[in-house]
Amino acid sequence: MSENNNVVEFHGCIVCARLFNVLAVYTPDGKLVDSSVTSPGGHCLPNKGQVLAACDTHTAEDIDAAYKRWLSRNERELADEQEDE
Repeated sequence: MSENNNVVEFHGCIVCARLFNVLAVYTPDGKLVDSSVTSPGGHCLPNKGQVLAACDTHTAEDIDAAYKRWLSRNERELADEQEDE
């Protein structure tokens, strides 16, 4: 039986790009189990399927707007990759 992998990563705030240390736990096949910001002043966004961090000082509205921009950007990148194939 394989064990989960604990990884320390750097992630920028989804709103302002401030850097945070994040402890992420992945299954042996690479799926995110859980994550936690270990730097002061930040937190991870729950249930997003990948590590996303935000400053504690940002409002929920700012974080939601940034998350929507992030989703839109990722959808465009995925569409571009599919066109290249």
